Amino acid sequence: MLSPAHRAVGALLVATMASPLVGGCSSSDPTAYCAALKAADAQWGQAGASLEDKAAATRFVETVKGIELTAPDEVKSEWATLQTLFEKFATDTPDLSGVTPEMKDFEEAAKRIEAHAKATCGIDLGT
Repeated sequence: MLSPAHRAVGALLVATMASPLVGGCSSSDPTAYCAALKAADAQWGQAGASLEDKAAATRFVETVKGIELTAPDEVKSEWATLQTLFEKFATDTPDLSGVTPEMKDFEEAAKRIEAHAKATCGIDLGT
């Protein structure tokens, strides 16, 4: 079972995910990135998926990979950080022992993504 901190961060990050996206988009034009974020926000907000579900965590990993392909350089590394987190959940027996010490990094990455999404795309991922 996940701790309240893990669930809180998971809930925060779920708002940033969507189904896998088509890669190969340029990161210099935020249009593709903003479209990916809008799709992510709408789809996962309706899905109610949880990181405690291996299938959902696996979809999160694939989604993050797709979003990272479209992400501007300012937040590309933050998406890589989230991918690292989601990969920890996308196994049959998640080993979450190392997650708690890294939680601050994950939270900071999510906050930077949220701020960038709002400033660049006008999307509020926090709600």
